[in-house]
Amino acid sequence: MPMFNMSVKHNRTLDEARTAVERSVSEARNQLGPMVQRVEWSADRNRVKMSGTGFVVEIWADPKDIHVEGDLPLLNNLLGGPLGAGLKKVLQQTVERQLLTREPRP
Repeated sequence: MPMFNMSVKHNRTLDEARTAVERSVSEARNQLGPMVQRVEWSADRNRVKMSGTGFVVEIWADPKDIHVEGDLPLLNNLLGGPLGAGLKKVLQQTVERQLLTREPRP
């Protein structure tokens, strides 16, 4: 079971939501630096899996929502949770920021 799970309504087209996911991943990589060791995109680029030492996070877009799901067992065990909480916060902020950069479609 994932350690955290978040869904945010995007009120956009699937292409716009996909672009928000791509920007979120780019921003998360910039903020987290070498912690993100691998990024794997699905063929349709609607889903991405980011991983590093002790964590795996998946982000995907569907026609209504953007979802973030992650598991940080090693980071939580080694650091008592603060780094895991920080990673979760960065991911939440980047996804939400990307959704707020444009006005929702009617």
